[in-house]
Amino acid sequence: MRKIFTGSLAMAMAAAMVATPAAAQEAGEWEFTFQPYLMAPKMKGDAAVRGIDAEVDVSRKDVISELNMAFLGYVEAHNGQWGIGIDTNYMNLDANNDDAVVAANMAQTGVQPMLFYRVAPQLDLMVGARYVAIKVTTESDIEIFDDVSRKADWIDPIVGVRFQAPLSDSIDAGLIANVGGFGVGSDVSVQIRPMINFGVAENITIDAGYQFLYIDYEHGSGDRRFLYDVSTDGPIIGATFKF
Repeated sequence: MRKIFTGSLAMAMAAAMVATPAAAQEAGEWEFTFQPYLMAPKMKGDAAVRGIDAEVDVSRKDVISELNMAFLGYVEAHNGQWGIGIDTNYMNLDANNDDAVVAANMAQTGVQPMLFYRVAPQLDLMVGARYVAIKVTTESDIEIFDDVSRKADWIDPIVGVRFQAPLSDSIDAGLIANVGGFGVGSDVSVQIRPMINFGVAENITIDAGYQFLYIDYEHGSGDRRFLYDVSTDGPIIGATFKF
């Protein structure tokens, strides 16, 4: 299923690249964007640290109640033809799954620099990288499985598309989708983020949408095995400021 999904996404991106006109948009003055946002995610999947398998099953309610610290934000500069953006997020949360024999507490950091190239008024092609740093700490009633931790970090190359279209004079709809990993860092990583932007002032919008992020990373074997096979998804709300 995972291969079918990521393959379909990659083919859709390739089709968009082929279908775009050869003439790109002309460059103009640089516009800067700052977007702080909040996310109410749930996390589901499997992790392994020092050869110990742990379950990741955290509801949105658990994330909110067990969240220790979080920061999410996006900045971009675009001149109508080229754009550079950086998406940053950090979450530190405690597991709260009483049914799991071994559960996982984790700190997750993501920094995603991206280069955009506009090939049509509503379509950008994107290449970039996704830096991921994960610290997993086990939690268990079994003493030998409790409080075992390990850190891992890696960089995934990513390719994708961004689409933006007006729905009315004050409302826009957008989508960013990318796929990465390819065995360079993770085996596969996928991000999909549809958004709707509501204009409330000349250079300010209120944004609402949904983000899905899936990462499948595995390294080492035996007691050096580290696994992070987790999907994180949930609604997003934020604000965009342009100047």
